[in-house]
Amino acid sequence: MLTRRNITAGLGISGLGLSGAASTAMAQAITPASVPQTLPPATTLPDDGLLILDASLDDDDRLTVDVEINGRGPFNFVVDTGAGRSVLTPAVAEKLNLPAGPQIIIHGISSAITSPTARIDSMKAGEARMGAAVLPVLPYERVGADGLLGVDILDRRNVVMDFRKRQILIRRSQFFSEMTRRADEISVPADARFGRLTLTDARISGTRSVAFIDSGGGVSIGNLALQRAIAAKRRRTSDIVKPARLLTAGGEVYLGEFRVVPSITMGNLQLTNIPMAFADVHIFDVWSLNDRPAALLGVDVLKLFAKVELDFGSDRVLFKLGQRSGLTPIYNV
Repeated sequence: MLTRRNITAGLGISGLGLSGAASTAMAQAITPASVPQTLPPATTLPDDGLLILDASLDDDDRLTVDVEINGRGPFNFVVDTGAGRSVLTPAVAEKLNLPAGPQIIIHGISSAITSPTARIDSMKAGEARMGAAVLPVLPYERVGADGLLGVDILDRRNVVMDFRKRQILIRRSQFFSEMTRRADEISVPADARFGRLTLTDARISGTRSVAFIDSGGGVSIGNLALQRAIAAKRRRTSDIVKPARLLTAGGEVYLGEFRVVPSITMGNLQLTNIPMAFADVHIFDVWSLNDRPAALLGVDVLKLFAKVELDFGSDRVLFKLGQRSGLTPIYNV
């Protein structure tokens, strides 16, 4: 089975880089660079047959944050910016003896399911707070931790995913100015369309696309409208394209394809040779995006950076460059 651990070693990044020895004046002269790379021999794709792509988070990439519920804990939660609501697992609900709430229908990436709920009085994660709420309760196998922190608790908060230190911080939204941005950081504007952090200026293989940051997804996923647009542009080129089955955290399998996308541009940041799965998963239908190019950018993309800040107050995503996943930093002066 192919997971991000198998395929990300061949990715390339281009953007604004800064070496430790560079002066401030030199840093200001740095311009975007593009360094396309190929998939390494260990990930050579077969000539025939379906690929099976595991879209859940690998254990190595499952960064968690301490959460207190009703003043008790801590519990380990995954921050999932693709989830509209925070989620508990049955073990947490039972340990805290939480009263049951009504059954509700929740929409995940792969399907809509009926879920039991539990009532909480309060929840705390870093500097994020939530008062009394009714939260879905899902099996551990679907969550991979004690629970998920969704965007319902992240309003006006800044989520810092530090892949070097393997930790997540949640703090109050940070004042941001281009004057204070470091030379090894790239800020990309975003907004809260569809109730998620959505990049406002994204092009995938030259196609303007709706792009969501999905910190709970292991594999970046484009819809079939985006796949068709890319295929039309790349008709005369020899791309790595394979039929694939996408296995989600809930166990559902979607038929689609696997493709190495030549480029993803987000504001002043450009990434090259990005593996991406394509399928019309359920959430695209919920957002009425089946006919418009759209993609969920998962941890396979986020972890290419030393640090990623998702700011739900100032509507921006800050990418901090640095060596990740065996990649050599790019210094273009």
